[in-house]
Amino acid sequence: MNDFKLIRVERVERIEKNGKKELLIHNPTTLKLIGAGSQGAVFQLDEDICVKIYVNPNAATKEGKALEAAKDTHIVPRLYEVGPNYVIMEYLKGPNLKDFLKGKQDIPESITEQIIMIRKELKRVGFIRIKTSIGHFVVTKGNVLKAIDHSDGLTMNDPYNPKMFRDLKKLGLLDTFLKQAKKIDPESYEEWQKNIDFNAI
Repeated sequence: MNDFKLIRVERVERIEKNGKKELLIHNPTTLKLIGAGSQGAVFQLDEDICVKIYVNPNAATKEGKALEAAKDTHIVPRLYEVGPNYVIMEYLKGPNLKDFLKGKQDIPESITEQIIMIRKELKRVGFIRIKTSIGHFVVTKGNVLKAIDHSDGLTMNDPYNPKMFRDLKKLGLLDTFLKQAKKIDPESYEEWQKNIDFNAI
């Protein structure tokens, strides 16, 4: 029995140690759970397709609209179907960028370049929330980055969320990233300096 529509995802009231609300996942199928976050859980349907099932049906609608808006950029998963509480999309193979960079002394310049390009592309297609935590970049074949988790991208006005920069700082890679960014795209670098308090992150 592999009907993903039988899966239920709920948020429980108690708070986990890391400050995030825990998800309660009821999965009577044999579909593999490949990820879970604050909005919902992702299950693999086949080699190239996955389904994200949301706690809040409204988040599914918003994610579908965001993926549709960015479909021609090739920096987000391909969208296949939006349902009442789910989105079927391309399954991106590879580690997330946080895991990819763990233990590294440096950040490849090609990665910095792609991060800048993705942020600019999301803004260009109408995204007003540019959070892009490094855990929400997937390093696909050939070290090509793609960005996931966009349910608030078109609706929450937050263009300078510091989460990505905080992630890089925790890995000891922020200074290198900013130095590379200043060389690759001085305009983006100056914009960040004006709008983000790097001493506070």
